[in-house]
Amino acid sequence: MFAWLLRPVRFLVKAFGSEDTPHQLAWGVAIGMMVGLLPKENLTAVVLSVLLLATRVNPASGAMAVLAFSWIGLLIDPVCGRIGWFLLSHPALQGVWTTLADLPVAPWTAFNNTVVLGSFVVGLWLLLPVYFVSKPLFARYHPRLTARLRKFKVYQVLMGTEVANTWRIG
Repeated sequence: MFAWLLRPVRFLVKAFGSEDTPHQLAWGVAIGMMVGLLPKENLTAVVLSVLLLATRVNPASGAMAVLAFSWIGLLIDPVCGRIGWFLLSHPALQGVWTTLADLPVAPWTAFNNTVVLGSFVVGLWLLLPVYFVSKPLFARYHPRLTARLRKFKVYQVLMGTEVANTWRIG
């Protein structure tokens, strides 16, 4: 009856108690960082979100990164706007922007928006550093967190509700 209510909590607990590798967890954070930095009402954010959910990365680490970096993205929007303005107004790149504007899907990417373009460039610039910083952190702390989490009765009950939900009659 309340399985739909517990599903998000179970998703989070399952992700942190999972057997995912530090590689998968770190890529989840890195891609989630890119999604979090971008304004969300454009095709670029949608494509990155689909990439986060369609690849073999940890979706919970990505979701937590989206949440955290969405707040950080609000703080750095002025800087991203200046970077986007520089790129959009640079004379050497005018041909690139003209060609991109002629494509049918270009308006949906919102690369003509200075904040979107600047946030995307900052996200690309930070993608590998975020991955390489978070991977050793996950390698060190994730096994300990998983072992501690599995000892809690709440974890066992939440994981048991998923099993019990599949055995339901009717």
